[in-house]
Amino acid sequence: MLLEQLFENLELKVEPFASCHVAPGWRLRLPIRDWVILHFVLNGAGTLRAGSDGTPYPLRRNCLALMPPSLTHAVECGADVEHESSIRGDEPGPICRFGAGPSKSAGLVVACGRVQATYGGGPSLFELLPGPVVIDFCESESMRAIFESLIDENGELGSAAMMNALMNQCLISIFRRIGTDPECPLPWLAALDDPSLARVLAEILEHPEQPHSVDTLAEIAVMSRSAFAKRFHTSFGRTPMDYLRDVRLRRAAQLLHRGALSVSNVATKVGFSSRSHFSRVFRDQFGCSPAQYRA
Repeated sequence: MLLEQLFENLELKVEPFASCHVAPGWRLRLPIRDWVILHFVLNGAGTLRAGSDGTPYPLRRNCLALMPPSLTHAVECGADVEHESSIRGDEPGPICRFGAGPSKSAGLVVACGRVQATYGGGPSLFELLPGPVVIDFCESESMRAIFESLIDENGELGSAAMMNALMNQCLISIFRRIGTDPECPLPWLAALDDPSLARVLAEILEHPEQPHSVDTLAEIAVMSRSAFAKRFHTSFGRTPMDYLRDVRLRRAAQLLHRGALSVSNVATKVGFSSRSHFSRVFRDQFGCSPAQYRA
């Protein structure tokens, strides 16, 4: 029921979608973004590679890949990839098409675009997505039609309103699918049905910079410390403080990507009192220092 309320108050921002055409033997690298990126396979098959280690995720026709914010990734076609192209991310104006390799021999065609979906102007619906999620919509031609329409809306009159309407349909289909998955990749989704955890989750996501502790969060949940810690770990597979740390680091990555604040100011803004401690845990999470990440 809380999810129904969430969608009623959903705030959507959708960038124009482009089609990415990748020829066999080619890889197309995509820029790091601070919004979630959606890739829908219109034709062919290939592989999504995510993170610094290039973890592979197989793609086929009508698969949808959700990419967490601030994560490097690429799409490629074929078993033997020898060539590479990149999208910088600073191209002027909306572009309808990107390519890697000969344009007439694409073995993989993907609709790509980024989306910001928040409730109450606060946390993203995809907050703390642990990694890429690939959903197979092979039985759903309606989902395919949504992404074909998103590409067609590039620059049309009233396109912003139409893209929001189309993305709303897309998100409902996504959450219907992952909400019934026993291994739901968004722990907060299951927690919405638990009022105690929902209050804690809202507090962490909306105010990660506050000096939270297990004790203060247990008070918000109106539970004993031990009962709260056990229920939280059962629902999220991690301790409350581990969850809080992940929220803070994801927010820090977003702020660093925007580039307006110093590393020290970013650390303070997300709740770290020590820049050295912030830099250490950031490196553990992302494999590089905050300054290197921003560069």
